[in-house]
Amino acid sequence: MITAAEIAQLLGGKLIGQADIEINEIVDIHDNVKGGLAIIHQKKDLNALETSKAEVIIGPSVIESVKDKTLIVIDKIDPMKLNQLLRFYKVKRYGLEDQCNTSDRSDVHIGNHVSIGKDCYFMPGVKIMNGVTIGDNVVVHANTVIKEGTVIGSNVTIDANCSIGNYSFEYLFEHGEYIRLESVGRVIIEDDVEIGANNTIDRGTFGSTVIGRGTKLDNQIQIGHDVKIGQHCLIVSQVGIAGWTILEDHVIVHGQAGLAGGLRIGHGTMIKAQAGVTKSCKPNSQLCGYPARESSQFLSTVAALNKLSRQPQSKLSAATVESESPGVLRRWLRKLI
Repeated sequence: MITAAEIAQLLGGKLIGQADIEINEIVDIHDNVKGGLAIIHQKKDLNALETSKAEVIIGPSVIESVKDKTLIVIDKIDPMKLNQLLRFYKVKRYGLEDQCNTSDRSDVHIGNHVSIGKDCYFMPGVKIMNGVTIGDNVVVHANTVIKEGTVIGSNVTIDANCSIGNYSFEYLFEHGEYIRLESVGRVIIEDDVEIGANNTIDRGTFGSTVIGRGTKLDNQIQIGHDVKIGQHCLIVSQVGIAGWTILEDHVIVHGQAGLAGGLRIGHGTMIKAQAGVTKSCKPNSQLCGYPARESSQFLSTVAALNKLSRQPQSKLSAATVESESPGVLRRWLRKLI
């Protein structure tokens, strides 16, 4: 598709290693994928340098310490030049220059280079874009759009008005403005998944957004870019999960909960309704409230506040508080927090 030397010339970088190596795939540096091109674009990516299986890595001068890989060293990423590379790759990778409707039904669009298994059914208004792979026994309901490169396993149901494979919400800040980083990854939906109506699932920026086998999504859920949802999870309606967050297997997230980006939610965790999760948690946690914490701790805090609110106002006067010893005040504050 394109050589390391051509990429280095396009980006204005210094090439170290094999100039004629050909790049046919862009990968996330954290993925366990052998070969391809990985791009360092955030600080935490540097932690994966030694373990990455990518053949070619683009990044700052610190990557020069890496051995046995082809490197393209760039002091500072130019978003325009990088997006030029990413758009070229995306067009070639998913055959976007070759657009047409291959469906034999006028009310369903099926693009080129699409693979569809046996016993699949698509309701009116469904659009399946180029390069999509769909397994056996898949039902997609009305007006759902499945964008380029998406991979769907077998025995999957997708309800109406979903949008799968959207741009990742990832930007670089340059010259006082935000510039979208072109997303070239994909969405992978494994076997036995059910997706409710009006869900939006963003594609990975460089890697994949994954919905694990047997997971069930309710209606009106937003899944951010590069999110990894494990097997047999339950996600209730109006949940939002920000980019790069990982849910291990058998996690349950109740309605209207929000999860910040880059977290790891341990196996078997239950997140109660309207919780705001800002930190990673260990397996089998029970989280609620904002900021989310263990349910027992949250309920103790609520009980302490309720007890204070029931006390006569005279007991909470400024004079009374000021007369308390420092040790009592500290214990009082700890009880609240």
